[in-house]
Amino acid sequence: MGFRGNNERTFAEYVELDIAVNDDSPNAYIYKRLDSETNKPVSERTWYVGIPIPNKGNGKRLSLRTSDLSNAKKKALQKVVNIMSDLDQGVDVCGSKVQVMVDEFLSKKFINVRPEMMGKKEGGSKSITKDRYDNIKGKLKNYFIPFVGANTIATNLKPKEFEEWEYWRRQEENWAGVGKKKKAPCQSTIGDEITLFREVWRWGVKKGFIRSSLDVPFDDHNFIEDEKVKRDTWELNEWNEFLKRESDWYALEQNSEDQNRVWESFVAHQLIRICACSGLRPKEWSLLKWKDVKDYPNPYSIDEDDKWAIEMKIHPSTKTGQREAHCTGGIWFRNIYEKTKFKSKNDWIFTDLEGNRLEPDWFSDIFNGEGICNGLIEFTDQYKLTGKELVPYSLRHFYASQSIYDDVPEDIIADNMGITKTRLNRSYKHCFLRVRTKRLFSKKGSQVPIKQMRTFGTGQYAFFTGTMKQKDPSSSQKSRKLGLSLSRLK
Repeated sequence: MGFRGNNERTFAEYVELDIAVNDDSPNAYIYKRLDSETNKPVSERTWYVGIPIPNKGNGKRLSLRTSDLSNAKKKALQKVVNIMSDLDQGVDVCGSKVQVMVDEFLSKKFINVRPEMMGKKEGGSKSITKDRYDNIKGKLKNYFIPFVGANTIATNLKPKEFEEWEYWRRQEENWAGVGKKKKAPCQSTIGDEITLFREVWRWGVKKGFIRSSLDVPFDDHNFIEDEKVKRDTWELNEWNEFLKRESDWYALEQNSEDQNRVWESFVAHQLIRICACSGLRPKEWSLLKWKDVKDYPNPYSIDEDDKWAIEMKIHPSTKTGQREAHCTGGIWFRNIYEKTKFKSKNDWIFTDLEGNRLEPDWFSDIFNGEGICNGLIEFTDQYKLTGKELVPYSLRHFYASQSIYDDVPEDIIADNMGITKTRLNRSYKHCFLRVRTKRLFSKKGSQVPIKQMRTFGTGQYAFFTGTMKQKDPSSSQKSRKLGLSLSRLK
């Protein structure tokens, strides 16, 4: 017992222990600090343990919270044993800051970002889009790090701390957006963030940042859906009124002297209807080229506006990869084809006047009024009329809900939208409940007929197979696609 060497400036007392974390390390030791608790006699000062660890500088130093020598030795021995166990499991025993852990996680994610036009099949099962990466980075930077603390040592994280996450996230200062656009997170957003945080946690355990002995946070979290998960969209009467007002908006924009404004409002006018009768996701319509679409007679048409249907090849780089989808709004594609200067098979369908592809954000700006046109939602006074926060994605939900009300088979709706039947039932269970209720109270238990949805040229929104039985002289009766390429239309 005594000083370590003659370094009286470092230790008030020093005792070397007969134990080390491995054969390559010096023995652990306990000591009392010379520069701490100077108001107390050395005998009453706290013991600390120093544990040398290979390639970790000064190793690990911990307070033993006792001034008694015998007790200090027992506690120090247990600390060394614990660290030996952590080292065997690959734990970063000296501890890295949460910021370091998150940065490394994002670096790993960035490696998996695939080129914009590459699908998941080509990029690999672990590949993600740049937009997805940016979304992950934003959630970790804006929510995860502020919640747990950038300088918090990752090995000190405890699952229990995350019990306050949802309460914290719902405080207004932690909402997404700026100013009037700040929005409280809906339950599905909370659920997505929890899923991401659990992924980070598991990765942190694998890489030694977090102790493997700890439970994963949110293990007992109840993912209860809230009202927002019901997907704000129009009821049919609301949709009819929206289209009346949208037509007024369109007429006003078409009278503008700004040709860019005239063109963009024209494209938006068609796209609104295309999305409503197809259920396309924003990126899916944005990546359509003329070579990807084929029109064919709608066998269920009863008026001129829905005479033509469209078969679409969805780009492989989109959320669910390449698939085939159908839409009754062929006339809206034809309208664009007739006016655009860009008609070759490799030209984008939805472009500006220069032929540049219009991005999903452009469509959002049309709705919000952040582009060159008047804001569609404000112009049509949708929040006042419906009490709903309607966005471009609401068109997809409109397609789904009206198809359900029109009693289209679930598998057909799901296939056309690029989702599973399970997801369809979960996201639109309120729609299915309404249909079941109609059947419950209908005469003799049969479903009360739901009127076909044909208004203002939108046609029948329900998806159909696009196949017909036709006599073929060269063979027996068989099913075939009917259609002409839009590129042949002059």
